[in-house]
Amino acid sequence: MKIAQGNTGGADSCGGGGEKYFPGNTFGGPEPESLVTDFSESGPRAAAKAVTFVRHGRDGQDFPASVRDFLDRLARSGASPNTVSGYRKDLARFAAWFRETAGEEPDPAKVTSVDLREWQSFMRTRGRRPNTVNRRMKAVKAWLRWAVEEGLAPRLPDFPRDVPQGRKAPQALERAEVNRLLRELEKEGDARDKALVRLMLSCGLRLSEACGLRAEDVSLDGRQAAVTVRRGKGGKWREIPLPPEARKALAAWFEERERKGIRSEWLFPGKDPSEHLSANAGWRAVKKYAWRARIPHLHPHALRHTCATNMLRGGVDIVTAAEILGHARLDATRI
Repeated sequence: MKIAQGNTGGADSCGGGGEKYFPGNTFGGPEPESLVTDFSESGPRAAAKAVTFVRHGRDGQDFPASVRDFLDRLARSGASPNTVSGYRKDLARFAAWFRETAGEEPDPAKVTSVDLREWQSFMRTRGRRPNTVNRRMKAVKAWLRWAVEEGLAPRLPDFPRDVPQGRKAPQALERAEVNRLLRELEKEGDARDKALVRLMLSCGLRLSEACGLRAEDVSLDGRQAAVTVRRGKGGKWREIPLPPEARKALAAWFEERERKGIRSEWLFPGKDPSEHLSANAGWRAVKKYAWRARIPHLHPHALRHTCATNMLRGGVDIVTAAEILGHARLDATRI
């Protein structure tokens, strides 16, 4: 079973093509980083955690067997636990609505195009954002396409068109806001937090990518100084040059690690040195400085968008900027 890779949150995520059962990431915007449970690690341990979450999710949702099998297959196929969690939540909402509306379990053989139009209409009348509606529809489509391939449904019903959505421009910080944030970091003097912020602000890393780095992923070797993201969004690998300020912040953090005797494979260890700093814990640390800098509504992606804005305004071509940021589509990089 193939899993589509890259940034597949757009309108064609689960479109034509029989091999695209599961988009690499169906979330719109920053939702994966706002989950209460941190699933940013990878490998066998993460896969086991994902399978456990499918079977014993927090809310005790009683899924039909076909949905449980679909999620189980998804978890074992190499999809990230964040992706599995997102599908699970979206399918739970559809299942609850279908039971209430149709008065029976959501059997893939019984879901019709009428049901799908009604589900979309229901979400729109409840005021759900277009990207949320489209994402939930794609989750249902992936489940039903899998069911057809498994012989659990005769055919894939017709789906309504995606809800049109205006693209909201990424919000970058103003220069004065950046300076206030950096000033608060300087006053506090916490080397770890400085390094974490610089990776997002100067290198354009996502919060989960920065928190999930290993120490060996950072090279401070002169002109070759770079950070390697081994498993970014959609499982993509990329190498990012380290600007001087980021290099300086990381060097200070490595010195502090050595001084404190921190022995962990992770660049930013959690309370348990065998685990990396969770995205939630990392963002709590950043928000502390944001409040002090009078930027109370700072969003995890704002630092990354600020990096993109500075690159493009500084003359970096859009293709190079997209590669640095790990964007699969150039329109995701435009400001």
